Order: sequence, then C-alpha cells, then structure tokens
Amino acid sequence: MTPDDLERLLGDPHDTANPHGFAAAVARDEQDAFPEELCAKLREAGFHLNYLPREWGGRFESFDRSMLLVRTAARRDLNVMPGTMFGITAATCLALHGSPEQRKRAAEILTEGGAIGFALSEARHGSDLLANTARLEPTADGWALTGEKWLVGLGHRCEAAYVVARTGERGPAAFSAVFVDLTTAADGLDRGPLVPAAGMRGIDFADLRFDRFPVPREALVGREGEALESVMKAQQVVRVMSMAGSLGIADTALRQTLDFAADRRVGRTTVLRSPYPRRELAIASAALLAADATALAASRGIHVVPETFSVWGCAAKHVVAESTDDLLRRCGGVLASHAVLRDGLFQKLQRDAAVVRVVDTSPLANLRSFASQLQQTLFRGAGLNQSAAPPRGATSPHAPAAKEHIRTIFNLEEPLPPYAPDRLDLNARGYDPVTIALPLIAPEALARLTTAADHPTAELVTRLVTAVGGLPAELANADRDTGLIDMADRFTWLHAAASCLHLWWANESNPFFTTGWLQATLAHLLARATGTDPRRAGDAQLPALDITTDLHDHDQLFSALPVHLA
Repeated sequence: MTPDDLERLLGDPHDTANPHGFAAAVARDEQDAFPEELCAKLREAGFHLNYLPREWGGRFESFDRSMLLVRTAARRDLNVMPGTMFGITAATCLALHGSPEQRKRAAEILTEGGAIGFALSEARHGSDLLANTARLEPTADGWALTGEKWLVGLGHRCEAAYVVARTGERGPAAFSAVFVDLTTAADGLDRGPLVPAAGMRGIDFADLRFDRFPVPREALVGREGEALESVMKAQQVVRVMSMAGSLGIADTALRQTLDFAADRRVGRTTVLRSPYPRRELAIASAALLAADATALAASRGIHVVPETFSVWGCAAKHVVAESTDDLLRRCGGVLASHAVLRDGLFQKLQRDAAVVRVVDTSPLANLRSFASQLQQTLFRGAGLNQSAAPPRGATSPHAPAAKEHIRTIFNLEEPLPPYAPDRLDLNARGYDPVTIALPLIAPEALARLTTAADHPTAELVTRLVTAVGGLPAELANADRDTGLIDMADRFTWLHAAASCLHLWWANESNPFFTTGWLQATLAHLLARATGTDPRRAGDAQLPALDITTDLHDHDQLFSALPVHLA
C-alpha cells in the first residue's frame, strides 16, 4: 500500500457523506465515539501491519514509508493512530527483549488487529518513573502484581499488556517488565472507568488496577531489572512515529486555513493577499516545511545511525510538536471566529495536537532526556576538551564519517539499510552526525549559492554554522538549573536547520528543494533557535507560502515526498 492507494481507498475527506472524511471525524469527536468504521477499513487494507516487522507477519519496510502512510491517514482523523497503532511501544519492547513465545503471541494479537496495552506511568509520579510504586512480588508460581497504571491507551480493549513494575528498591535496575494476558477473567484486575481526554476523544484511556494479580513466571520479559532500558530504547522509536500524527494535524489545519484565506475577501482583496495574514500563513508554512524535513531526516536516520537516537529522536520530536503548536496558533489567528466553533474541524485539530504533543512523553521530559547528554554531544562529539574554552568553528574528528552518513540519510534516492533495533542505545556518546558534519557540508552548499539572489540564503547558512560552532562555549557558561534545558531546546532547532541544509545539499536535482525552500526553513528555524519571533524574518519565509499554495492547488500533501490527495 502506498499513500496514494490509501487516499483512493478512503475517498474525498471533504465529502460530507464520506464516513472516512472530516465531517464524520468531527461528528465522532462530538459524540466521544471510537472510529470503528474507519479503523475497520484500515485494518481490512492491512494498514496496521505497516509498523510490524515481516517476521511478525507485518509489512514494515522503512520508517520514512510508514511515517508517510500514518501521516496521510492521520490528516483525516488523528484517532486512526491510537485506534490501529497503540501497540507499537509494547511491540518494540518485546522485539528488543521478549522471548520467542512472547513475540509470537504479540504478533498474533497485533496482526489480527488487536491491541496490547503499554502500562508504565502512574498518576502520582508522571514522568518520574523511578518513583513508581506498582510492584511484582515473587510467589510459588511466578509473581503477584499490585499497583495502578495510569492512562493506558485502549485500556478497555487491549487483550494483553506490557507492564513495568518494581522488583527492587532503588535506581533504574529496580524495575522489571511482564507481558500479561488480560483475556482470561482473573481476580485482581480492574480496568477502571474510562478517562476522558481533551483530544483523541473516543479513544479509551483507562487505569489498570492490579491487586495481587497472578502473573506466570514465563511472563517476565528479558531479565529482572532491565525494563527501563528496554522502555527508553522503545520510546526513541515511538517518538519517530508520533511525529506523523503532528504532521497530519498540521497539514489539515494549514489546508483549511488556506481555503478560508483564499475565499474570504477583505475590501478589494482576499485574506490570503492581505499583508499581515499573508505573513502569518508564510510563517505557518515555513514551520510545516521545516517540521516535514526534520521528521523525514529522522525517519531515515534511524536506519543508518540508530545508536544516535537518544539525541536525534528527542530533537526531532520537539521541533515537530512545537512547530505544529505554533502553526495552529497562527492559523487560528487567521481563521479568527471560525477557529473557535465547538463543532468545527479546527477545534478538534487543536485538541488532538495537545494530546499527541504529550502522548509518549511531555515536552519538558523530552528535553530533559537528552539535556544530560549535551556535554558529550557538544564537546566529546566535536573532539573538544571540556576543561578548556572551546574554539569556535572547530571541526570534529568524526566529521568525515558523519558526512558519509549524511549522504546516505539525506539523499532521498539512496536505499536505506534494514532497521537494526539492537543498535539502539541509551546514550549517543557525543555523536550527532547532523551537526558534526555541518562544517564539511556548509562550504559545498555555499559554493552553490553564488548569485545575488542567493545572498540572503548564503547569509543564513553562515549564521547556522556560526551558531552551531558557538554551542560549546554557550554550554560552558550555562547555569546548571534551567540552562541545560534551554540549551537542549536551542540545540533542537539548530539540529533541524542543519537537517534542512543537508536535504538541500544532497538532493540538488530534486525540484522540491529550491533555494527559496532552504531560505524559508532556515530563516524560521534560526529565529526559533534564538527565541526570536519569526515575524521578524517574515519576508524571508514568504517562499514557503508559495510552495504550500502550489502544493495545495495541485492536491499534494505538504511534504517533500509526493502524495496525491483524494
């Protein structure tokens, strides 16, 4: 199945009679209804198999392909993601540490369209996982599970659950995981009432309550004490796929706003041609194009350098989620009163975006998860001594190898190696190929930007190189309270800007990656990196609006990868 096939299967989303269209999605949202018909149609077509490995009976080929499919479906209704793919976290954990029997059982459930719950968080502790209290206590036959897990997706529907609970007293090694069957009635399990969320309405989130729930010995996943390691690696994969939901929401929000702006007149012109809303739509367009590039790079990079994703995945997730949030705010300003109608599509998009922004982890927890790695990423990765003042513009000894990785990752005609989950790591150990290769890529890019018309873009490239080169010195002077988090945030936007430059450099013959595209995305991302309102670089982002309006006029997804929309 290709995204084009998926679009033809689901039909015109603007058709009010289409059960797979926007009107149906809004009606379900108002009724808190699960997307039964839409999910059934997708399962019948095998959509849910596209994140499962082939040895499990799935159809997974690559993350860039799967992410584009999910994004295409999610533009109609984000609820197709939890409705068909909420098993991805548990499946990834089992692929990393599960026994052959556990993997076989998981494959049976998921390929048949069932669900596996992921039970990690607890209401009192949130992202502070080391404070969790649910406990596995040894018994003669295995374990007794006691405790309450919070907001388990499809908690009322799931046939099994991957549950993380305490088997020790201190530190990450105090937690183990079990894969438990929930289909047989057993004392000690209460699925609890549905927990309604502001967005993803109709998706059942439930608290799973265990009271000495019997767990057989063979349900233990891997070894005692290694659950959090498995979970942290799996979250890297989930972050990549969750970006598809944000991008699907952003696509529909911008498309709806462009339609409104082109049709609504203000005096002798349209809203689209009026200076202020035009600038806002240009900024929103630049945000989406930059997020698209960032997600595309990440979805390919995980195949080539999965060991870097403790940094790369966090950076990409942050940029895509925050860019979608900013896009919705600016589109809402253009739509004005039409953005606040309760039964309108835009309100649903806003609510859903707020949930997907935190569904795998909160923005702060996401930044914290790699802030502690910044010392390695900015010093050791650049070959610098942390005890000395680092020179600006120093070239990393890893740069030549990183440049070769960049060629494979960013050239969209290059085939990707098979995904190797066993190479995921908890620490990138100072290696972020995207920023490390920048000093070698930038001179070649600048050599192509030689005309007077290219000068503004060349200046942005130079600013990017200077900003990345200056990060170690900024980090050396940052305070250790909020400073590391602020630096992590700044790094994400510069990482994304470098990704855009690499895509432009590696795809010289691709007509999508114009100099105007590069100018708009760099201007937007550099403004975000410095905490500057992107309006100050509004003119530089205007080419982004030309790109999105052209794609919209030709019924194409707002993406570097072409998808023809129904």
